[in-house]
Order: sequence, then structure tokens, then C-alpha cells
Amino acid sequence: MTMKPNTTYAVVDIETTGTSVKDGDRIIQIGCAFVKNNKIINTFATDVNPLTTVPPVIENLTGISNARVRKAPPFDDLAGTVYSLLQGTVFVAHNVNFDLPFINAELARVGYPELPIQAVDTVSLSQILLPTASSFRLRDLSQLLNINHEHPHSADSDAIATAHLFIFLQKRLAQLPLITLQQMVQLTPELPRETAELFSYAFQQGKQHPSRLPKDLMIRNGIALRKQSLPQQAVGRKAPRYPLTKAQKVHLFGHNLTYRPQQARMMNQIYRHYTKDQTKENPLLIEAPTGTGKTLGYLLPLAYLAHDDQQVIVSTATTVLQTQLLDQGVQLLNALLPEPVTAVVIKGNQHYVDLNRFARGLALHEHSKQTQLLKLRVLVWLTMTTTGDLDELHLTTYQAPYFSEIAHHGIGSLKADDPFFKEDFLRFRDQLTAQATFIITNHAYLMQHVAQLGSRQQRPLLVLDEAQHLADGVLRESRQKFDFNFYMSACHSLTSRIDQDHGLSLRALFAEQPQADYRLKLLDNSLGDTDLHLQQVQAALAREFVPHQKGGSQPVEIGVNTSQITEFFAEHNPLIKQLQTAIENCFLQFQQLNEQYHHDQAQILPTEQHVLDDFYNRLQVLRHGYDLLQTWLMPATREQRVFWITLNQWHDRGSLNLSGSLIDTQGYFKERLYPYFSAPLLTGATLFSTGKSQYVYNQLDIDAATAEHHQLSTPFDLEKQARLMIATDATPAEQPSGKQRVAYLSRAIEQIVTATPKQTLILFNSLNMIEGVFYGLHQGNLSANREILAQGVNGSREKLLRRFIQGDNAILLGAASFWEGIDLPQDQLELLIITQLPFESPDQTTTKARYQQLRQAKLNPFYNEAVPKAALKLRQGLGRLIRTSQDRGAAVILDDRLVTKRYGQTILKALPKTLPPSNGSLDEITGKLQSFFKTE
Repeated sequence: MTMKPNTTYAVVDIETTGTSVKDGDRIIQIGCAFVKNNKIINTFATDVNPLTTVPPVIENLTGISNARVRKAPPFDDLAGTVYSLLQGTVFVAHNVNFDLPFINAELARVGYPELPIQAVDTVSLSQILLPTASSFRLRDLSQLLNINHEHPHSADSDAIATAHLFIFLQKRLAQLPLITLQQMVQLTPELPRETAELFSYAFQQGKQHPSRLPKDLMIRNGIALRKQSLPQQAVGRKAPRYPLTKAQKVHLFGHNLTYRPQQARMMNQIYRHYTKDQTKENPLLIEAPTGTGKTLGYLLPLAYLAHDDQQVIVSTATTVLQTQLLDQGVQLLNALLPEPVTAVVIKGNQHYVDLNRFARGLALHEHSKQTQLLKLRVLVWLTMTTTGDLDELHLTTYQAPYFSEIAHHGIGSLKADDPFFKEDFLRFRDQLTAQATFIITNHAYLMQHVAQLGSRQQRPLLVLDEAQHLADGVLRESRQKFDFNFYMSACHSLTSRIDQDHGLSLRALFAEQPQADYRLKLLDNSLGDTDLHLQQVQAALAREFVPHQKGGSQPVEIGVNTSQITEFFAEHNPLIKQLQTAIENCFLQFQQLNEQYHHDQAQILPTEQHVLDDFYNRLQVLRHGYDLLQTWLMPATREQRVFWITLNQWHDRGSLNLSGSLIDTQGYFKERLYPYFSAPLLTGATLFSTGKSQYVYNQLDIDAATAEHHQLSTPFDLEKQARLMIATDATPAEQPSGKQRVAYLSRAIEQIVTATPKQTLILFNSLNMIEGVFYGLHQGNLSANREILAQGVNGSREKLLRRFIQGDNAILLGAASFWEGIDLPQDQLELLIITQLPFESPDQTTTKARYQQLRQAKLNPFYNEAVPKAALKLRQGLGRLIRTSQDRGAAVILDDRLVTKRYGQTILKALPKTLPPSNGSLDEITGKLQSFFKTE
């Protein structure tokens, strides 16, 4: 049967003892909601006796106990009812390839035939029709669409929630423009079961009952897009007066915002600083702890300070924080202000979709199911997005190959006669930018586009939010690797595309143009030369810097000082120049071929254009290598860097790479950032490692004598809400990977979390240690009744956090990125365990070079760099614990160096005064933890 207006859809969910019928798993509950004409017309639900035991993990998840299913009928008794109910319907489920085969297998087991019905999957439908959702779990989609979903993992509740979701998706599909539906059908996607037939049905219905295109949509070159409109400029408005007093602020905030004393203080500090002649030319540093309301704390006064010709550039650490700033910060600001401000987010070109590239690729037949799905998602998303920012699709990097095909290459790559020139998202973004009050960017983009965002004449206002990440970000961006084998394989892949047997090659493309043969030959030769010279430079580096004697299969790093690398570049200058010339020739010859093709062809098919685009994209890889060499060959930039050689293993000289990195940012911002802006405002939740520490000023190139700084106190009552404890009987933490240390940590963690069964985050310095402790905990009894999640063991950071948040008394082991930037309020995190002080490894090449530099300047690297850095990171780690005024939680540090070493006292001084630590043995600590959590 095919789908018709009065089709009955049976929306089914089952709960089972496990995931495999073959291994004897059985159904323990069936829920079904019948949907017709977008209404639920009937429901059916029953428990099922599996005639086997329900595992504890399933009982915890579903709430269905062994005692409960014993009273229920077995599947043999229900099979007839299930079969007749589902007969003649279209089967719908959230992950249909699990539910339908399971039911069919159970029917077969008791002697029934398979159900002869069509089936539809709401997971893939949601991915396509709700392209900007961040998760497609039923629970998360229910929350997104305000669907009442009282008992997740209970079949009756899940079936009804899925039915409401399906009704929403059906309506959403019917609202899509006819042209979009037509393209979705033309893509002939391979989706689970008969899901794709819903598109054909919606398209047929749309043709029979045409409706007008909604006002906010337009059709350009066969693609439906959301209309873009620039905000109206307010003409001749009077500058409103800044609300300086508490009464004025309370009046302005109305019902939208609660007055917070620390936030109000921050607002006034900023406003006064930039309106007084004697301070406005000096940098301003404000540390605003979690809960202060930092974002609005600076956005509000700056909205009053920014006048017609002065913009505010806000730079933050990540692209995710940029989106939050716009969606939450600016939205709230505009709810308060008498006159709304405009704001625009700016990221690198590759974050935006290029409509020309997307349209060309749409016409190509796609074999990859993943890419088919992405094309469908982008088609629907284009009817929603006004920015063209691909991050709105929340995709992970492994889905990126298709993204590199449709990602933008910048305004410079556009031509005025491009079909989507007028609608181009980057052009629109630049128009918005010209008239926006706030431009929201990230530190990496800011440092790469200082002159474009700043101006030595107008000098916009500059906010560096999360300023503590700026220097590290610059060092990270400067850490570049010249990977010889990667560039060689790029050459081989380009060569194969000139003459490949399968698919379309460049030679096949130019078959009609005999004069192109000569250029193709030149291009082929230049790629061969590039490959050869890459091998020669790699071999020369190996001869010069890799000693012969050592063996071993471990990766190895060999430090190379600046004078050695300078000498090498000078000695092999002719060879390096040959390499650069060969790469330049590849570009030159391809450019001529490309121009010739566009000149000679009246009409270019999408498949032909794809061949040219694909070749150009792969050439860009060589461009990156070329640019990197250019940077390193300039003496001035080389002086500030450290270089090192890496080999996958000692005896494999063919795996050699050359890497380089800046050592520090001394003088960097003074020269390259600050001159373009008014005196900067630098803010963050943890800026200062200790009160008198010079560290933050050195990192950010700021003169402590002229800068003004404020440290706001935490708005939380830490004495009441939190406890901090230090274990005094810890085994030495200095040997980070010792077996004794792993055994101690496993034992200590098990003791603490058994005594206090709370949601627990455990922070480490290394993934190796996490792995050791993870397996150590699994050898005990802990894993039988607690979910233990570990970074590097079971899933990405995002996946682990999602599982942790939804967990009940879960335990999460994390390193690096878990020390900061994660928000786990209230019972999402109640116990924090820090396994050791977060000192960075002194063995890294860049760290060694930095320490050497400090010694030459007669400074102690340990006290000037290692200690303040560790103190900051420890503060950030502890900052995970208390996020709201309702939170309660305890932190335990399993490293007695805080008590036994002199520098421990320095680090302790950096921690909040209202959270004094108590020291004790593990037994004493578990006792204190129990009494603290009892007093809730």
C-alpha cells in the first residue's frame, strides 16, 4: 500500500531485555499510538512476560521490574492481537530498523509470518526536517517541540511522544515549498524502509493543492531561500542616558532581569572607565566569576558608550560561545534597551555555505547515504537560515568531506555574474557588519583579521571575553606542521585526477580542446616536480638532524634551535626555492586551464564543474604548505619560533615532519592588536592566578602600572554551598603514570564515590592516567551499579557530557577540555575530584623552549610560569562545581603537594577566600563528605 490522505500510521515503541533477538533478548513492553489525518485516534499498550529475567541495567532504565512482568502475558498470547492491529497500517518508529525487525522476529518465533507493511523512520525524518536540532534522541526532540513526555524509556509514553513528533514532522513537510519537495524527491535518497515515500506523497499533495510561497521565502535559480533584510537604521535618535543608580537599573530591567549587585558594579566600572578622560586610554581588566552575569555586565554599558561611528568588537574563545553571546546576551540586552542594537557574528569563511557550490553539487548523483542525507538537510535548512552559517547544523567533523565541497572560499572567490551573487551569505554578512553596533568574533579570527575589524583612525571598542585564552590561542594557531607525506599524497591524488580511469578526469574534460594537452602535460610535470622536491627536502632534513644509531618504535621529537634551522634554510635555499616554484607552477597551469574551459564552453554541466572544483580544492592543500614555508623563511618570524622534527618511529626517516611554533606572545599584542582599537576591556571568570601575580599581564602584553583592574567577588555563598578537601595521605603525584599512583587513585576514588553516591566529575592531567584508573575502577564492584564514562575510552566530549547529564549518579573521567567551559548546574554535578595539580608537562618542545627563554631573562620558569598556570587551571577546574545559587557540592583534591610544598601555599592563595580547604586522610574526608551531604 502507498501513503494516502487517510492512511493509518501505527506509531510503535518497544522495550526489550537487550538489543539482539538472536542472543535470546525478548520484548518486555509494547506501546502503540494510531495516527490518522494528523490526529491520534487510538492507543494500545501492554507489558510482556519475557519468560527470562530483566537485567538490572534495563530495570534502571525503564523502571520495569521482574516482579511486574511476571504478571503479564507472554508474547505467544499477544502475537495474534499485535498482528491484527498492525495489519494494513504504515509502521512508524523512532529508529524503525530496530523496532520492526524485532517485532517480526518475535512473530516468526511463535509461528506468524512477517508483517507485510511499509515502515517509516522518525529519526531520519527529524534529521532532515529539524536540521538545526542539536540531538535527535526522542527525549531531546520532545523537549525542543514542547511535547509532553512524562516517562522516557517507557513504551506507552515513548509511543505517544513519537506520534506527536510524527504529526509535527508531517505538518512541517507539507509546509515546505514545492520546489524544495521536488528536489528532495529528485535526490532519490536511500533512507530507512519507505521513509522517502513521504516526500513523494507531500510533493503530489502540494501539486494538487498549490499554496502561495510564504512571504519570508523566495526562489532563486531553483532553490528556495529565506529572505534577508537589513535592519532599519534609526535616524537622528537622541543618545539615551545610562542608568547609573540602582533605582534606574531596576526600572530599566523591569520583569526581564533581577538586579545583581556584582553585575551592576561591573556595569558602572566599565561605564565610568570609558567616560573619564584620565582612564579611557588605559586597559581595563575585570574578573567576573560565574554567576555575576558577566556578558550583560559588559554589553549594557557598551551599548550606551557606542555611538554612531564607533563599533564594539567582542571577541570570545570559541565559535560556540559566539552563538551564545548573540542568542542569549544580545537578545536579553534588546529586551531591556529602549532602542535595540544590531549585532552580527563573524567567523572564518569555511563556516558558511557557498550557494553556488551547493547548487552545482545538488545535481550530481550521490552514492554516499551520508551525503544524500546532508543534501536533504541543507535544502530544508536554506528555507530557515538567514546567516548561512553551517554551524547551525551541529554537525561533527567526520561528516565534513561534503562540507568542504560546499564551504565558502571567501568574497574574493565570487564573480559578479555568479547565479547567487546577490543572495551570497558572506556579502550579506558584510553589509550587516558595516552597520552593526556589536560585531561578535572569536580570538583566532580576530588575530587573523585585525586590520579588517579594527581601524587606526576610528579605533573601535574592543572586548576580549575569556581573555585568559587569548595568548594560548595564538600559540596554538602558530603551532604548524609541515607534513611531507601529507603533501606528497596530495600530489599523487591530483596527478591521478588528470588521467583517472573511473569517473571524469581533467583529460576527458579537455578532450575536445587539443591545445589543452600541452598545458595538462605541464601541470602533470609540475606535480611530479613538487613531489620530487618534497622528498629531497625531507631527506635533507633527515641527513642533517636525525642521528643514525637509535632504534625503537616510539614516535620521537628532536628539537632544532633557530640558528640550526636558519643555517639549513640558507644551505638548501636553491632546493626550497625549486619546491616553491613547482607549487606556484601547479597553480598557474591549473588557473590557465580553468579560464580556458570557462572561455570555450557556452554551457558547463554540474558534473564538469565538479571536476574543476574538486581539483581546485585539492590544490588548496598545496597552497597551505606553500604559505607555511613562506612564513618560516622570513627571518623576523623565524626568530620568535621554536622548531622540532617528528618521526613516527626512529628508523622511519620517511615519516619525518618539520613543526614550528611561537614560544610566547611577549610584545605580540602590543604590536599587532592594541593599536587598532581603543583601550581594551579584558574579562573572564578566572583572569588572575594570584593577587600579585604578573602572569596575566605578561601573557596579554599589558602594563600593570597603567591598567585598571577589578576582581569581583563570587555572588554565591560558598561557605554554605560548598566544601573543599585535600587528601594528606595521597601517594606522590610527581610520577604521573606510575602503577602505584593508578592503584592509589582507583582505591581512593572508589572509597569516596561509594561513601557519597552523587553525580561525580573526576579531572585528570592525562588520557593515559584516565585509561589506567578507568580499568582500575572496573576491577572493583563500582561498575555494577554506577555508569562510569571516560574520555578517550567511550565517546567524544559532547557524547560523554550528554550521557553524563542524563545519568543518575554517573561518574565522568575527563582531562584537558573538561577543566573549563562546561556548565553542570545543580544535581548534574555535586562531587568534583581533582586527581592532581594541573602542571603542564615540562617535556614538550615548546615548554622547554619557553623555560629556556625565561632562564635567559634571569627568571625562574617554575615560579614565573608553571605555578601561576597551574593555579589558574585549578581555579577553572573548581569553577565547574558551583554554577547557581541553588547548587551544593564538594571538591576533593587527591594531591598533598598543596599542603606539603611551599608553592602549594601560593596556589591556595589563588582560590576563593570563602572556600577554605580542610585537610585529612581519606577516611576523614569521606566522613566529612557524608555529614556535609546529610545536612541538605
